[in-house]
Amino acid sequence: MQNLKRIKKLTGKHFCIYLMLLLAFQSGCKKERDPTFDIGSTGYINKWVMDSMKVYYYWNTTLPKNPNYNQQPLGFFASIKNGADRFSQLLNPDVPESYPRTLYSDFGVDLVTINTGGTEQTILRLVVPGSDGFQAGLKRGDRILAINGEVVNSTNVNALSEASLKKGSITLQIEGKAEPCLINGYLKPNPVYTTQVWERNGKKIGYIFFNNFDIKALPKLKEVFAGFQSQQVSELILDMRYNTGGEVSVAAALAAMITRSTEGTTFLEYRGNANAGIQRHSFGNEISKLFTPVNYSQYSGLRLNINRLFILAGKHTASAAELLANNLPPHITTIRIGEPTMGKDMAEFEIKDYRDPNLVKNWVLWPLVFKVYNSAGKGDYSAGLPPDIAADELSRLPLKELGDPDETLTRLAIAQITGIAVTSRTLSLNETPKKLYDSRDKEDAMVTPIRVRR
Repeated sequence: MQNLKRIKKLTGKHFCIYLMLLLAFQSGCKKERDPTFDIGSTGYINKWVMDSMKVYYYWNTTLPKNPNYNQQPLGFFASIKNGADRFSQLLNPDVPESYPRTLYSDFGVDLVTINTGGTEQTILRLVVPGSDGFQAGLKRGDRILAINGEVVNSTNVNALSEASLKKGSITLQIEGKAEPCLINGYLKPNPVYTTQVWERNGKKIGYIFFNNFDIKALPKLKEVFAGFQSQQVSELILDMRYNTGGEVSVAAALAAMITRSTEGTTFLEYRGNANAGIQRHSFGNEISKLFTPVNYSQYSGLRLNINRLFILAGKHTASAAELLANNLPPHITTIRIGEPTMGKDMAEFEIKDYRDPNLVKNWVLWPLVFKVYNSAGKGDYSAGLPPDIAADELSRLPLKELGDPDETLTRLAIAQITGIAVTSRTLSLNETPKKLYDSRDKEDAMVTPIRVRR
């Protein structure tokens, strides 16, 4: 069927009219009429969700035949999702529980509680540039002694964190600092947090810490690659260990700056339900969703003289970051260092009510629509992409700053580049860090979907 391809070309009210006509046609073939509900009621909202899912959802054939439309929308949505679906979302800015808050989203920090050799400690793993904590001098690796005046440990760290989110601020007492640090919030910075260039054994090594595939990252990425070109960078390290993902089109643009692919080279393959079928998209096709007409040379002209790429990744690497890591290997040698990634191998796009007047106000649906594969047909990594070189960033404490060449994962990449092995003592089983709490786990539950522009 070509229905989805036709629908994706439509926008606004034309899209909505087409969707309603399609659903009316489908329902007309049924022996029993679908239930009707008053406009604005929860049943009406839920019926709109169900109708949309019938057309787009990857698992549309598994949707329940007689769902309970009388539930609240979030409960209804949860009840109709396929058991394998971890990531579809139903959002409404007026319903706070549809947008879970996290330490990272509200305060620009991530923290982790670990046990090493029988000793517990809670440490800052990430301090976002520009945040209150960053301005106050907090840094990655700082040990947290207390939260909001209460000594922190593995039994209370989650409760203290959640209380801070409700209050709208968090106060951290850091080892070695006389005064506690109050964090009220932060403005999200450009996703390119830091870049470096190092020279080792006559080689210029470029490093980029890249945190999400937001379109606002592209001007900075182009600036960085232009700078790397001028410095004759010949090896590249892309740090995506906490990258939550984002837009496929941004991933395609970044890939175009890394590989020697042409505008017409296949970048990825989408596999959807019977309505969507299989679609193969080129680099140029994906980038055209950002800018039309496509000036492909603005990306290909920034390519470096590199033959391989080192990607730093882990369990918090998700969505479009995983897509990029999976889809680059057919075009350039890629070495992944760290831990297995999250395993979000499916794409979504936004569905909302475009009718005028709008009858389903504020609700936005992000259903899983496609499985994604690279140009060689390789995908199905729901268990995560395994590393080529396994390493735990928490195995060496205190944590070094991101962008420090001696940071655990970064120095392993540099060792591969230079051929000079790193010296490290093998940890005993008792010394291996055991993670007791990770503030990023909550963030992962609402990870940014692989967002496809239609």
